[in-house]
Amino acid sequence: MTRAEAEERARRLQENDPDRETHRFIAREGTAGEWEVARVEIPASLRRGKLTETTEARPRPPTGDDPRTGNERRMPGLPGGL
Repeated sequence: MTRAEAEERARRLQENDPDRETHRFIAREGTAGEWEVARVEIPASLRRGKLTETTEARPRPPTGDDPRTGNERRMPGLPGGL
């Protein structure tokens, strides 16, 4: 099998595989110089979920009160006017 044939076969297998979310088919060169198709598991940390068409926008939470004292707010520079 040539490299082009192996890549085409890997593409077709990937399209029809029910486990395509967790595995990938790749073309690789074998020990004798022949090309073959291998099924490789994707690590859980690299898996992507299904893509959605929209992104949900949520309102930002309100900002809290300034935790500094009045003197700290009025003094420029380091906290506490040091």
